[in-house]
Amino acid sequence: MFTEILFGYEDWPESFLAGAFTVPGEGGPWTLALEFGGDLGTRPRIMEALSTGTRAVSHSSNGGKPMDFLHWYEDGELRTTFEWPADRTGSTPDALNAVMRELGLNPTGDEDPEVDRKAAALALTERLTGVRVTEALLREAAYRTGEVPEEPAAGH
Repeated sequence: MFTEILFGYEDWPESFLAGAFTVPGEGGPWTLALEFGGDLGTRPRIMEALSTGTRAVSHSSNGGKPMDFLHWYEDGELRTTFEWPADRTGSTPDALNAVMRELGLNPTGDEDPEVDRKAAALALTERLTGVRVTEALLREAAYRTGEVPEEPAAGH
């Protein structure tokens, strides 16, 4: 996708590269954003702004490491976030417990070694958005790309 853009992209101290496209989902169209070298979905000020008047869900992983994060915002408020299913925070940390159990994520602590947490966290994102992220979807999308500042501009 963006690999040809990334080569030679050496200086990104205050921004990162992202691509976005519109995709159908729950309640109408959604914007799906993919980022490289940044942490858009973990920046509270950015996610609060993106979710104002709507919902924003971020799923992120740290490459091959066993780090999978989910952040669910509604109307500027962080509702639930976690890396490990049993260690949730936010204004409604238990709101997703039933669906987490359905997907094999145990909100009470005991991890099932057979459950792929990356896949389960991505499935939870799908449940919150109605957007199924597939290889074909990512490959066939018409991306708009750009640099995203690490923090929103003043007043935004």
